[in-house]
Amino acid sequence: MPADGGRGARDMGGTSDANDIPGPGEPSRTRGRCRREPDLLRIAGGLARLTFGLRGFLRETISPETARDTMAAKLRSRDDAFLDLLARAVFANLASPYLQLFRAAGCEFGDAVALVRADGIEAALKRLRDAGVFVTFPEFKGQVAAVRGSRTFAFRPSDFDSPLITPSFPTSTGGTRGRPGRILIDLDHVAETAVHWAVWFETHGWLGSPLIFVTPMYPGIAVRQLRCAKLGRPFVKWFSTGKGGTPLYRAASAYVHFLARRASGVPRPEAVRLDEMWRVAEHVAALAVAGSRPCVLTSPSTAARVGLAAAERGLALDGVAFLLGGEPLTPARRATIESSGARAVATYGFSELGSVGLQCPVPIAPDAVHVLTDGIVLDARSREAGGATVDALLVTSIRSASPKIMINVEIGDTGVIERRPCDCLLGRLGLDQHLHTIRSFEKLTGEGATVLGADVTMVLEEVLPRRFGGSLAHYQLVETQDPRGLPRLTLLVSPEVGPLDERAVLHTFLAELAPLRPTYRFMVDQWVQTESVHVTRARPVPTDRGKVPAFRTLGEVRDHG
Repeated sequence: MPADGGRGARDMGGTSDANDIPGPGEPSRTRGRCRREPDLLRIAGGLARLTFGLRGFLRETISPETARDTMAAKLRSRDDAFLDLLARAVFANLASPYLQLFRAAGCEFGDAVALVRADGIEAALKRLRDAGVFVTFPEFKGQVAAVRGSRTFAFRPSDFDSPLITPSFPTSTGGTRGRPGRILIDLDHVAETAVHWAVWFETHGWLGSPLIFVTPMYPGIAVRQLRCAKLGRPFVKWFSTGKGGTPLYRAASAYVHFLARRASGVPRPEAVRLDEMWRVAEHVAALAVAGSRPCVLTSPSTAARVGLAAAERGLALDGVAFLLGGEPLTPARRATIESSGARAVATYGFSELGSVGLQCPVPIAPDAVHVLTDGIVLDARSREAGGATVDALLVTSIRSASPKIMINVEIGDTGVIERRPCDCLLGRLGLDQHLHTIRSFEKLTGEGATVLGADVTMVLEEVLPRRFGGSLAHYQLVETQDPRGLPRLTLLVSPEVGPLDERAVLHTFLAELAPLRPTYRFMVDQWVQTESVHVTRARPVPTDRGKVPAFRTLGEVRDHG
């Protein structure tokens, strides 16, 4: 297998062809059935299946004992699970983008089998990555073509949809090229990830705790809510901080949550603004005083707002656990949350895959998590990004019900990967890989939502110079946080541009960003509510190598956490 990404001949110890894969009893080749049906028809069909199948799905819950046994079995069969995924979702699927990358690298299914059997899944994936079988974050999002040696491939986000699932409902990501990236969820995916949460809840002693959601309303939240219901622990309160997505996704979201309420008896969402977090603080404080040890699922910055609201009203949140995801849990955010008496417990994951890591009771860093290696492989590769060198995280999913097929896919984040023993339940099960100091380098995150850096760059480099003067070198957006851990965005405008109305600059930036993707309207509204974006007259900040990127993320600006 050539290391140049496909220019040379195979060196895999034999030549393989299509006859090496699927044999009798295995799936026949498919030409990407995931893309044949229009989205509207697929969504309607999925919602119909959900309507008739949800009660039965929730009737049988997952016990901690079953969850532990399931995780242990999957840890023992990782190599086989990966090869099964390759056979059915890649080499049996002529529309698979990975099939093109494998063949450009001179690798057929028999070669991949030989690699995995000889050295294990981790070493095999490194060999494949070095040969060009990987996907960068912009390639995965469809923003740029994938170039491997002399070959060029154009992928769309939908090309990575799994052909192995029967989707039940949609959710979405920030999207690319003017469209939100849709993700189709299978109820089996909910069950797969519920196994991890069952063990996680047992690890922390939360199995009897009331669950409260403080999140926006969109279909992806239903995954977490149904996951909790599958554990037999449906949420008892939902403070909804807003609605996001296209009208189609909002309608689908409302229907999914309606079905969930009917099937599991959960309450209706209660609207709350981010500047009204005192309402959340009062509710969870009352539960804590009653001794019920509530768990609150939300984002780190929202949890920090709840902690601050509690402090302003003299409320103690002792016994409350905030289950956090969607943005970095930095030391400042953890300190603000825990100053209220509550615990801050990190998770790490994303819509295309689900949970990647969960934090145990004795983390080595504020955001440290046990990587869920029973269902994924996590690695990193060094590359240039925004004028700096980063260790870009690569993920490979071996979960059979994942919405997306992911093999050595960059997820736009960087972090520190370590292996060490841990005496918690997760560690005793065999999850000895840890990830911490997780930061994004391809996107901005705040209040649990995401804005792609490419969109910010377009507004900063094209719209603002055209409207207010100067050039692309005179504008930069810097993602930081204040000393309490609350998110802040500073729009730097160089004094060289000359006199201008800073309020007009801010209004234009937000007004131009909001319509680029349906999910951005929600995010901009959150920024306006919390006054999170400010204009400062200062020169853009260069990287250590002297480059001046259009935006700099929280992970790159070390002085701010």
